[in-house]
Amino acid sequence: MEIPSYKELLKLVWFLVWRHVVILMFVSMTIGWAVPVIFNSTVPEDSQYLLEICIYGVLFLGITPFILKTLFQKQFQGFQVIFQRDTESTSPSSSQ
Repeated sequence: MEIPSYKELLKLVWFLVWRHVVILMFVSMTIGWAVPVIFNSTVPEDSQYLLEICIYGVLFLGITPFILKTLFQKQFQGFQVIFQRDTESTSPSSSQ
């Protein structure tokens, strides 16, 4: 396996970070705005922490897999990220 150069690693980090920041801001603003409007009230401070946990759950369990999927489809300048499954290893349950 070829080790990516530092410049390529920075491109990958930038790809992931700016998408996470933009999407997190969008999700936070959307949910943070929609909940008080839907329920016609302000969110109590105790519930605000629960709301933030839900926002992060949506981000990491719902949106992050989509971002990673686009990472493997993007053509970077000079390289492409490829996901390759190791088919030679066997699972522990099949060796028993």
